[in-house]
Amino acid sequence: RSRAVRPQRPRTVMQSTMSSVASLARPSAATAHRSRVARPHRRNPRALERRAGRSEGDEASSSRSSDVPNWKRALASSLAAAVAVPLVNLGPAAMPAAAIYNKDLDVPINDPEQALAVVFGVKDSIKNVQDQLVDWKDTCPAPTFPCDLSQALNKTSTRVSGPLARSLPTLSDAYGADPYAVQDIIQSVSTSEAMLKANNARVKVDFDGPAEYLALVDTSITNLLNDLSPDVVEAGRKRYDSCDLSVPPEAAGDLECRLARAVFAGARSGGIG
Repeated sequence: RSRAVRPQRPRTVMQSTMSSVASLARPSAATAHRSRVARPHRRNPRALERRAGRSEGDEASSSRSSDVPNWKRALASSLAAAVAVPLVNLGPAAMPAAAIYNKDLDVPINDPEQALAVVFGVKDSIKNVQDQLVDWKDTCPAPTFPCDLSQALNKTSTRVSGPLARSLPTLSDAYGADPYAVQDIIQSVSTSEAMLKANNARVKVDFDGPAEYLALVDTSITNLLNDLSPDVVEAGRKRYDSCDLSVPPEAAGDLECRLARAVFAGARSGGIG
């Protein structure tokens, strides 16, 4: 006699789902076997290199860095700090102009004659900022100081610091200009910019201090040029004097001519282009 087959009740959705999850959670025999097999340990090749010692490339790199004189490394750091620090707090309105002026700071002026011409442009720019500071003593009185004090800072940062950073190292390399005198010049420029930044923030407005330090910068540049050969200095001077001042200051051109045109036209700090 055949047994009656009891009809099975259909599984609910929840039971089917739980069964599927359970089957996924149980590892198969093949998976369990693979998990018991220890994987070979891979050694980090970089760690092996470090453990083995310095490579030939590292030794060559170290040799090259040791060949660079200490004064050059110190000069590079001084130039970078002198140019970067004053640009941090120029304010949102001044940053586009600062970007235009200093867009080639990482590109040194390798032509010694042009580097000298740029230095002459810097000297005229210093005189321009000094004249503005003297004028402000009469036209920009306390306590409101109704003038754009950022102009002196922007001009010093973009027409003095930036061009000097690109030209002075070339004078040391090509003509043997005293690198320590170069560092002194950069330090004096940094001090001037710090004072002008305080003026711009109206923390303590002082027109005499920055003018005195800029005069020190100008005198130091003159002494630096006096130590060079008169022939090379004259060549740089002729190049600077040959700039066409009838061209608008915002027009493209060599840096020394852009400086000359900006000063000649009395352009604001955005006038170099």
